[in-house]
Amino acid sequence: MLVDMMFQVTILLWLSVCAAFDLRRREVPDGLTLPAVVLGLVYRLLMPGDWLPWALGVVTVALTLAGLLPGGDMKGLVAMALFDPRLYLLAWLGAGAVYLLWRVLRRERRMPGYVGFVAGAVVWLAA
Repeated sequence: MLVDMMFQVTILLWLSVCAAFDLRRREVPDGLTLPAVVLGLVYRLLMPGDWLPWALGVVTVALTLAGLLPGGDMKGLVAMALFDPRLYLLAWLGAGAVYLLWRVLRRERRMPGYVGFVAGAVVWLAA
């Protein structure tokens, strides 16, 4: 239980650092996202389960290849899908909610995705 909580808090901290970069630069360095993808792959290989995390990762990559999702967001979402599909879903929901607020308050179409991912991760941590 304690290990799970530490794992979740670590993911929330990682997402928060990514969100800070996303807010300031509108770009998240590969040095933050690629290691998370690698760790997600290792985790999923060591903890095999169902096919859903892999399928979510493939769909996310396809969305990026189709030009619908930025590469930095894709890498973060793939890592989250590999760690926990619930986190992946809540990250998308958090991003959608923050996007709506961003549009209303800032009147901008482009929103730093990781800010929404953090919102979803907070819900994931609380659940």
